[in-house]
Amino acid sequence: MKESFTQSMDWLHTWGGLLFGWVLFTIFLTGTLTVFDKEITFWMQPELHHVDSAHVNIKAVEQQLTRLGSNSDRWWIELPSVRTPAVTIFWQRDDQENFEERWLDPTTGEILQVRDTRGGDFFYRFHYSLHLNRTGVWIVGASAMVMLVALVTGLVIHHRIFKDFFSFRPRATFHRAWLDAHNVTSVLVLPFHFVITFTGLVIFWTIYMPAGIQFLYGGNSDKVFHELEGHLEREPARSPAALASLSDMERQARAHWNGGSTESIEVQHPGDRHAIVNVSRRAADRLALMSDRVTFDGATGELLQVWKGELPVFTTYSVLIGLHYIWFDHDAIRWLYFGMSLAATVMIATGLLLWIIKRRDRHTERPLGFRIVESLNVAVVAGLLVAIAVYFVANRLLPVALPDRADWEMGAFFLVWSLCTTHSVVRAHSQQAWREQLSVAALLFALIPLCNMATIDSHLLVTLPAGNWRLASVDLLCLLAGLLLGWAAWLVNRPVEQVHPSSASLTGAEQA
Repeated sequence: MKESFTQSMDWLHTWGGLLFGWVLFTIFLTGTLTVFDKEITFWMQPELHHVDSAHVNIKAVEQQLTRLGSNSDRWWIELPSVRTPAVTIFWQRDDQENFEERWLDPTTGEILQVRDTRGGDFFYRFHYSLHLNRTGVWIVGASAMVMLVALVTGLVIHHRIFKDFFSFRPRATFHRAWLDAHNVTSVLVLPFHFVITFTGLVIFWTIYMPAGIQFLYGGNSDKVFHELEGHLEREPARSPAALASLSDMERQARAHWNGGSTESIEVQHPGDRHAIVNVSRRAADRLALMSDRVTFDGATGELLQVWKGELPVFTTYSVLIGLHYIWFDHDAIRWLYFGMSLAATVMIATGLLLWIIKRRDRHTERPLGFRIVESLNVAVVAGLLVAIAVYFVANRLLPVALPDRADWEMGAFFLVWSLCTTHSVVRAHSQQAWREQLSVAALLFALIPLCNMATIDSHLLVTLPAGNWRLASVDLLCLLAGLLLGWAAWLVNRPVEQVHPSSASLTGAEQA
């Protein structure tokens, strides 16, 4: 044990934050991008940039599904929204595990030839699973628990944190300036840090706390939500019957939603006498991530069920995960989340840097552990930024017809990140590694709008005059990121300016 409670909390904050800080940085940076995941996907599919979603011809969409999925047991239609202009259709056969997918013009129902990309969904899945499936979900969950501990211990050890919030001194000692940056980004959005971390754990409660499900449902979490959401199911009758009008059923469903819009239409056993049609409401106009559902008999069009999820426990759960996902369509709130998530990312990055800064003067010979932390800091913070920029560039430069194109984009991301990690390890001086990787990241982000101009016709010179901010904002943010990273690379070479000792005095916990 340490000599005092504060010192014990300082030790826990320092080492917990360090050991999980690299994972937390990747989680929060990709989570920041996930705030605009659908906008990123839209930007990465320029074939959809001129699609008009003002009118949706459900009859034409149904005809395409009848042709493409005639032998399928399940259809799924995702209707366009403010963030996604095309209709997306899915179908699944009995002998298939995965859905087949196509994008359709909402007005004509014609198939759109769209480049294969995971778009913003790549960052979304990285954010919660690190692309390691359930193992990654457990790693992210453990990191989230450490994040909560770090937030509490940070409040304990930095007892002047709220006072220091109003004392940002960028020209103070190197240590003091970075500590001020860490404090400001910690306190500025402290409630957000707690809410986003806690709700992230709530989303996967069935994985992290499975005892009740194991005891009551034999470990089958699908049964839990099947009971909560009251899904109606039928076994196929193996007797053919024409499907009633999906347009009519969608129109009837909207009457139950008080002005809400339709998100999706699901058809179970299409073409069978026991077909069921589920029409779900879009959750974009409210906080709770809950889709009201109206169920029809697919053969007769008869209304079977209206489900609105009014159970208190389910509503509470839906509000909590709605706070995390922010699927509601409100641009101001979405940008606010983006800024707060970016502040959390900076808080973690400055915490990682402080570990090195506070120990640099003590280790003139740079022991192995110190060098490992230095290298990982560069690889995770700067290297991840380089990899993200490469992912965007690859989307524009890879041939559109390349087989498994989405996998090539992902491969470029992970290959470049691996190269950055190798570079940070073999580079003799971490300062040079920081400068070089930040410079490469700055150059790549600045090149993204230029790649747009060279490869597609919806670039800044077109989107800005047209007021198309959904596309222009991606290019502008890339330019801004390039400028900020270039400035950061320049700062790495600046000599550290010292101030009078009295203006840079530290508390005992801050010197630890």
